[in-house]
Amino acid sequence: MSALSEIPVERAFVASNGELAWRREDINAALTAIRDSGHAILGGEVWLIIGEHSWDGLIPQRGGGPPGVWSWDTGSRLSGESWRDYCDRTAAESMQMVTSLSVESETPPELIDRLRFNVTYVAESKT
Repeated sequence: MSALSEIPVERAFVASNGELAWRREDINAALTAIRDSGHAILGGEVWLIIGEHSWDGLIPQRGGGPPGVWSWDTGSRLSGESWRDYCDRTAAESMQMVTSLSVESETPPELIDRLRFNVTYVAESKT
């Protein structure tokens, strides 16, 4: 398994706390790199970038409705599931969930370019 440093940060937004978030066109590569580094993906959320290193998790709604949170969770590790299989499954679940999120069609057009996908992941040694 690769080191965590293999996760593509050059195209990521880096928050003030060091967390990373990617544009939709880069998120599948990031999910693959996280998986390949031996990390399981616990879930993620969409951020609205509001500054150089700051973001907001409340995404304004097209048409003026109340802002909302866009997020996903993956399933817990199954009994008897190897760590490698867990990493593979959670990456696949995340890719499927990100694909199904219609955040861009629900967000005011002028904000779409500021949307990023943040991922929460964990190493086996931290479980």
